[in-house]
Amino acid sequence: MQKNAIFGIIDAKNALIIQLMDIQQITSFLTLADELHFWRASFKLNITQSALSRQIQSLENELSLSLFNRSKRKVELTAAGKFLYQQWEPLMQQLTYSTRYAQKIHRGEYGSLTINHPGSISHNLLPDLLARISKLYPDVKVELVQLKYTQEEEFLKAFKIDIAYSRYEHKSDFIESKLVWKENFGFAVPINHPIQSEEDLTSDILKQQRFVLPTLQHGYIFPETIFSIFNHYKINPVISYESDFGSTVLSLVAKGLGIAILPFSFAQQAPPNIRFIKIPFEIPLYLYWRKNEDNPLITNILKLT
Repeated sequence: MQKNAIFGIIDAKNALIIQLMDIQQITSFLTLADELHFWRASFKLNITQSALSRQIQSLENELSLSLFNRSKRKVELTAAGKFLYQQWEPLMQQLTYSTRYAQKIHRGEYGSLTINHPGSISHNLLPDLLARISKLYPDVKVELVQLKYTQEEEFLKAFKIDIAYSRYEHKSDFIESKLVWKENFGFAVPINHPIQSEEDLTSDILKQQRFVLPTLQHGYIFPETIFSIFNHYKINPVISYESDFGSTVLSLVAKGLGIAILPFSFAQQAPPNIRFIKIPFEIPLYLYWRKNEDNPLITNILKLT
């Protein structure tokens, strides 16, 4: 029995496996069937004509049939040869494609991954990362999600996401992290709002406002910083709406339903009827992934961040 065998022929009459064939034999048969010329086929396969003839003869003997009609003038497929060519050619193509993609998976160049991100990086950092991924790994599919910060660590542990950008600091023995950057907060107000500049951010004015804010849960740096901002301006805010999705917050501000405090990068995606006023309070952006990650694709993507 030949090594590297991939196909078996079953004798329907006796229900016996007759013989397994070598990949090289089938490749030689398909190449000769394409060229119908021994010299051109042997040149394409980088073997001698005599070696090609031996492979074809060996295959015909194993199958107990003739694959080619040979004469001094031409080489033609037999009826049986035409049938096997039609059956084997797409199978060999599939084998080739499968092998190539398996190699890409091994090298971390193929597959899919899920990235969690806050809405604030949707117009700067995230598109830049996706452009680099598309250029270096065009066969990679990326799914983008936005989770509540209380779900981020849980989804990483459950392998529901692979990489998480977050404004929140998670401390866990299961995940690795790095600080990506820090940026300022800003007040988001309607364009015709009485607050026009940082000088207008006084306690008296802010006490009269309704706020649209993310869920403020103690113990996380994002809400703790917002609490610090309120303490700085000496106000106990009236919170009318809560949403952890920045796009929703911006929409409510644009409708005049309140003002918001958001990372200043949201200014890049704000509607034209919203004004952003930068304030001297910073918020970090972290990147999280599973500790001891062994998926080569995720390892490659992390090198781009």
